Amino acid sequence: MSASTIGELKVKEREARRDIILSAARRLFAEKDFRSVTVREIARTAGVSPGTLYRYYANLDDLFLDVFFAGAREITKRVDAESQRKRECSLGRFCEIYIRFLNENMTFYQMMGHFMLGGRLSPEGTKRLNPIMRSLMDRIEGIVRQAGLTGETRFISHALFSALNGIMISYAQYPGRSLAEIRGHTLRLAAIVAGCFQTGRR
Repeated sequence: MSASTIGELKVKEREARRDIILSAARRLFAEKDFRSVTVREIARTAGVSPGTLYRYYANLDDLFLDVFFAGAREITKRVDAESQRKRECSLGRFCEIYIRFLNENMTFYQMMGHFMLGGRLSPEGTKRLNPIMRSLMDRIEGIVRQAGLTGETRFISHALFSALNGIMISYAQYPGRSLAEIRGHTLRLAAIVAGCFQTGRR
């Protein structure tokens, strides 16, 4: 076996182990508040030692970021799939896709709040986070422009993003409501938000 083949196998093995760790972390984060999950718990669930986990991630925030990035990529993938299917993703459909995703992936929503509200993040982590968020905002801005909104479309995109996240902050875990009621309510609010932005077209 050639040295290059051995090297490729090692890279694939490393990527596979990282995927196992990420999968274990996502499972645990879905079961309990991600901030309360420990390295030891993730390592045990992944079937590796804590030392092995630290060979992949310097700290838990780096692992949080990888889980967060996977979520951001999934959102953009869903939006892109909608655009390819219908040649565009309408404002209303984007709002629905985004709110559905957050309802199905509360860990992503919680992590986004954690990082946006000043969670511990290394300078390198910030460098990794910024392009991901810019890519998502680029998608949103494209949808805003397709909807016919003009002017400061980047700021309009930020406002839309903030409005949708505000729905989740206000109602994602509203006491006394079932999961189905919460999801239905947040989707109705998302449709209203989309209508308001569309009506405000200028």
